[in-house]
Amino acid sequence: MNRRCFFLILFCLHSFLGNSQTLVTGKVSDSSSGDPIPFVNIIITDLAKGTVSNLDGEFNFRLPENTTNEMRVVFSHIGYQSTQLTVEDLKKGFLQVKMTLDEYELDQAIVLDFDPKEIMKRAQENLINTQYGKPHEIEVFYRELIWVNDTIQGLTRARGDLHSEGYNILHSKRKNVSGNNFQYAAYNQIQKSEYGLLTNMYGKPRSELGNGSMIALIFRLWNFNLNWFDYELLGGRKLGDREVYVLSIRAKNNGVKSRARNWGKEHYALLQNAVLYIDQKDYGVHMMELSQGFPPEKRVTKYSRFEYMLKGSEAVVKFRRDVEGNYFFTYANYTNRYREYGYQTEKNPREKDVREFAELYALGYDLSVLSDEELRSKYHTSLSGEIPFRSLGYHVDWYNNLIFIAGKARYNPEFWEGFDYPRYPGENELERQLSRNKPLSDQFAEFRNNQFYLHPILKKRNGLNEGYWARTGLYPSRVGY
Repeated sequence: MNRRCFFLILFCLHSFLGNSQTLVTGKVSDSSSGDPIPFVNIIITDLAKGTVSNLDGEFNFRLPENTTNEMRVVFSHIGYQSTQLTVEDLKKGFLQVKMTLDEYELDQAIVLDFDPKEIMKRAQENLINTQYGKPHEIEVFYRELIWVNDTIQGLTRARGDLHSEGYNILHSKRKNVSGNNFQYAAYNQIQKSEYGLLTNMYGKPRSELGNGSMIALIFRLWNFNLNWFDYELLGGRKLGDREVYVLSIRAKNNGVKSRARNWGKEHYALLQNAVLYIDQKDYGVHMMELSQGFPPEKRVTKYSRFEYMLKGSEAVVKFRRDVEGNYFFTYANYTNRYREYGYQTEKNPREKDVREFAELYALGYDLSVLSDEELRSKYHTSLSGEIPFRSLGYHVDWYNNLIFIAGKARYNPEFWEGFDYPRYPGENELERQLSRNKPLSDQFAEFRNNQFYLHPILKKRNGLNEGYWARTGLYPSRVGY
């Protein structure tokens, strides 16, 4: 090989490697204690691309092709000083990112003299100025895990897109708006294992996160009666250079419960006991920690006569503030815990303690406003209304017998081989446990988005004759399967 040919090949190889996408991995921890820091916002500011650290502080994402070495990458979290790196820093192998606690304390005079209810009122009034108000698209990653008696029972992972019409104060003026009419999520790639058991109870975290409802909870604060709650200002924290109020709210009457009984508004109930992290300057909401408790009583479903006892639900929703003061969704999770006693028609039913966990990551943002036709094509569904009241129509593709996840969802092995998603702590071990009886790849391959075929199986298994299991009158899918 002559010298000229050798250098040409070397140049081409260097160009290819330089432009290929680099996988970034690392862990975020406290600089003093060494403890991992979960839910840290990690964003390439120039591209609005990034991720959030998982429960163990770990993160992984692939750098977009159009990144340059000098671009800034910001790590931010409530109570910590922001840490800034460059894209070049991210390419140096596994990163150990240390974040330093900010010792900021809110002036006690403010704590004692400032009515905490006023903070919530200002946050409510300023939604129009803080939440991004134009139509936009978010690439999302969804994960779902279910444990029965502390044994992993099922795993679902999905890649999708979420459309939002943005926050608009006029949304609150429309009658019969459930709050999430102007949010729509669809998944086109799915990995789903067999779950082994199905009952009426499964799927609440999926119904709240998978279709974007939890993301819309912040929009529902306009429909939020301030007199429903008691308030306590717990103090203040820092988020980079932003000072933040830490506000506790507790439901003091049945207003929240009553609102949560309405279809499409069930997760209002998570406001029973919540902590909100509210910006002290613009009153934008950086994060919400939500929980709901239940009295220890056995319940039974109306039609299928399934007995259960609810234990509790918890959720976290995070937002990031850009340099222009707009707040965008970045991450949410939802945990639901309950005990199952079985159907009244079953012989010798086994009691089961169930924990469902779901989480949704924002992987990237596209702020271009898609046309009506572009939205129909992207989400494979119908559309009605005009900006900012466009609403995409969910089609009736039932997922795991309970909750539909819209879109042409399929298991495509070649997609997942090249897709780097945020990992769950110990996910490899969970996969190993789920593969004991059948390889996960086989389970994934058998997934069907439309699972109506499960109805007669459930009916036979549980001795049910109610018409509840023989649903008719459902609209045919608009998607060609």
